[in-house]
Parts: sequence; C-alpha cells; structure tokens
Amino acid sequence: MAELRIQHMKVGDKFVTPAKIVTKTDVETFCTITGMITPTFVSDAFIKSSELHQAMGIKGPLVPGQLQIGIFMGNLVQSRILDDAIIQLGTSNVRYAAPVYAYDMLRTEIEITGNRVAKSGDRVIVDYKWEVKNQDDVTVIQGDNTCMFKNV
Repeated sequence: MAELRIQHMKVGDKFVTPAKIVTKTDVETFCTITGMITPTFVSDAFIKSSELHQAMGIKGPLVPGQLQIGIFMGNLVQSRILDDAIIQLGTSNVRYAAPVYAYDMLRTEIEITGNRVAKSGDRVIVDYKWEVKNQDDVTVIQGDNTCMFKNV
C-alpha cells in the first residue's frame, strides 16, 4: 500500500501523528540557539518564586511557543505525510491554548480544509487546520497552514 501523502487527502480528512516527548534538553537547546534564554523557559527557581506564575497556576518552566510550532511540523515530517512538500505558503490563526512543560508528550492532529491543483497542474495547494495536543488530550496550540506540494 502506498504511503499517505497530504496532497492526496480530501477536505474533511484527518490525520494524527505519534507523540513526541519534549525534553528539558530540547527546551534548553532551542533557547540557546535562538537566544531566547529567559527564566520563564529555563529556571525552576524563577517559576517557584514568581507571584505572577503562581497566580496563573504555572507548574514549571514553559516550552516556548515557537518550539511547539517546530514540534508540530516535525511530527508531520516524521510521519512522512509531507514528503512531497515544495514550500509552506502561510500560517495563520495561531492560538496558544494551554501551557506546555518539559516531558509533555505532544502529538499533531490535522484536518484538511482545502485541496486544489495549481494552474500549472504539477502542484497542489493544501489548506489544513492543525492542533497540538498533550498526553491529557488537551489542545495546547492550534492554527491553520497553507502549503504547496508536488502533484504526484
């Protein structure tokens, strides 16, 4: 049986990836590479001593939203559903719905909202909404994407 590709899916079709565990090393490496080294992401002591975080119920250092987006895309790439991707055309309506912590398990769920062949005939434009859910089935981040794929 041929592997599933997103450009072959129809409006309303859904796909769920396996989960990825976000490690503390993932967070520290991402923060170091991007320069986003802030106590909110890397300091247990800061979270425990911060009245604002205590009032919001934050349990520990947070996983940056930008890393969450990278994990969502990585989940799809690892699932091989995007193998024929040419380019991502846009992301919109991103909403951070719940906190993410190191050692959370994140899976990506998508639903196709548009699928059309480009005028050239050799490319397919796919619109999909996506959600990232944690091990408790809580949506932590969501949004919409439009991507271009080879028409194979």
